[in-house]
Amino acid sequence: MHISRVVFKISDIVNHPLRNYIRYDGIRSVKNIPYGTGKFRRMDFYYSTKAAEAAPDGKLPVLLNVHGGGFVCGGKKYRSGIAKLFASKGYFVVNVDYTLAPKGAFPTGGNDVIMAWNALELFDERYPLDLERVIITGDSAGGYWAAMAVAAAFSDDYRLELGLDETPSRKPIALLTFCAPFNLIKCTEHPTPMGISEDIGDCLFGNAENAAKLPPKAIDITLNVNSDWCPVGMMAAANDMFAGSQHKDMVKKLDEFSVPHSEYVAAEKGDGHCTHLYPFKKGSSKTIEAAEQFLNGVLSNKTRSV
Repeated sequence: MHISRVVFKISDIVNHPLRNYIRYDGIRSVKNIPYGTGKFRRMDFYYSTKAAEAAPDGKLPVLLNVHGGGFVCGGKKYRSGIAKLFASKGYFVVNVDYTLAPKGAFPTGGNDVIMAWNALELFDERYPLDLERVIITGDSAGGYWAAMAVAAAFSDDYRLELGLDETPSRKPIALLTFCAPFNLIKCTEHPTPMGISEDIGDCLFGNAENAAKLPPKAIDITLNVNSDWCPVGMMAAANDMFAGSQHKDMVKKLDEFSVPHSEYVAAEKGDGHCTHLYPFKKGSSKTIEAAEQFLNGVLSNKTRSV
């Protein structure tokens, strides 16, 4: 039994009621929609019927949301609260499950996200989702897989090197990450209690030797940024025991290629890795507000590098 799976499973159970207790009226949910074979490849839809009726074309911008869980645990149901929150604000939220490590070794999770993204074409006529306005988002491990999908969308070389599926022809209009690592080697080598990060690396790659055989560009998303990228919003934390300050490396690359971006670093008392998921925390509301500002800028075509 991998220690990382034990720790994250306990975290899921303990934190589930703390993260998902708020109820939102008028939110429709459609759950466990398959987008591929196997028990992991399922997704849930959340949207406001009122918002859809009020939209000029009856279509809502899509938030394709990828859950965290240290790459080894978690699930879409543990992000129902954040999904309903953004659905209440007028987004068509797609909560995605993906194949967890070690069964889903690198880069399976990222390819599953691409599979789910492609599958949305099947629902274009049945649900009020606007596939011209897809924003890919995720927290922690999900933020990494989300970034991988975006990198694949804007670089055929990267996609082919990893053997990833083709992405939809309609590019994402933004990437929004919450406490995401962008370089997996830095993440797995980051000191954590009980060697959790190292164990996550073993789950993803088998061992450190296997990871070392991969070219740096395969593992470090920042090395695949180019001038074609969509705007990027990064919600990070000053005290992050898993991702550290990796958003700073991404900022440098985005600046280098003049990609519009915005970043917010949560630093309220108690803020840390993914505290935006706890509605009762002061820092959570500030992080969500910063994310909303970024998204509003993207949708109004007013995003600027800050």
